[in-house]
Amino acid sequence: MYVLRFLCLLIFVLNIASCGLAEKNTPPDVSNITAPLELVRFDRAVLAMDSNRVEAELARMDDEYGAFSDIYFRHITPIRRGDFSPEEQIEVVKAFLRYQPLRRLDSLVASRFDDAKLEGHRRDLQQALKYYHYYLPDAPLPDTLTTFLSEFSFAGLLYGNGDLAAGLEFYLGPEFDYTQVNAQEAIFSQYLTQTYRPEYLTAKLMRVLIDDYAPRPRAGRLIDHIVYEGKKLYLLERVLPEAPAEVLLETSPEKVAWLEENEISIYAHLQEEDQFYSTAPNLIRQLTQPAPYTPGMPKESPGQAVNYLGKRIVEAYVDAHPEVTMAELLGMQDGQAVLAGARFKPRG
Repeated sequence: MYVLRFLCLLIFVLNIASCGLAEKNTPPDVSNITAPLELVRFDRAVLAMDSNRVEAELARMDDEYGAFSDIYFRHITPIRRGDFSPEEQIEVVKAFLRYQPLRRLDSLVASRFDDAKLEGHRRDLQQALKYYHYYLPDAPLPDTLTTFLSEFSFAGLLYGNGDLAAGLEFYLGPEFDYTQVNAQEAIFSQYLTQTYRPEYLTAKLMRVLIDDYAPRPRAGRLIDHIVYEGKKLYLLERVLPEAPAEVLLETSPEKVAWLEENEISIYAHLQEEDQFYSTAPNLIRQLTQPAPYTPGMPKESPGQAVNYLGKRIVEAYVDAHPEVTMAELLGMQDGQAVLAGARFKPRG
């Protein structure tokens, strides 16, 4: 009886320990976790609509695709505008279905993403969702991945009861010249389009899911936002343990190397400029959001260099507090407390 009690206690202790984040180098075993994920090719369904039967086709799309159909035609395109009469809406849908740039884009997407390739992406996302469930067992899991074309509106989004959707035109790769769409638009700048590749698809969708679970601080100091961004990167790295650093950080391999070699410089710069505790919204946005380079740092730096520093601070915190769970970590709002608890020393 004593041995039995001891074994039960040992199992209980081990189960508690497994909830922590100590094992950072070895991905956890998620083979027993189920994460059903259906792939829905809404992009194909839209372009297959009969433009001579618009009213009936819209009703059919609503029946077959439910919430996403309404979101797509009302908000993503948008076609179902309140200021259109029923007759005008039908004509607008006809024009949309016959729009040649959209047809050409559809042909290009079809050549890049056949069913076999998209099935590979579905499996990659499903595996990431298993890790996500391991670290956040109480978080809802998407069970549908819907693909669509939006003429460069959304790379990824959540809809309905938390399902994921991907705008495939944002993953065409370097062979597609995004500047030909509109060279003046910021979303087609080189520092962003370098991530519009198929290998970034799963990471971008997981970013959408993580952003929804851990909403951005409405206010606070720069250190709070740095740690917030670092926590999201920390989780992203764990749900995608095989992903290269440039995918996780959304930059080039050369700029990843710059980050690794200049960690001390980034930290020193923020200290010297007395920026860690700044509450200036413009400064916080400039330093933590995508940019060609980080303002105040060399042009060789990537944008959001401080977010990488945030991830390193979070890693140090977890090393010092291996018992912390992912949910507890994401719930910590005081960046200064995380920094102090990390006993962080930049490397380099």
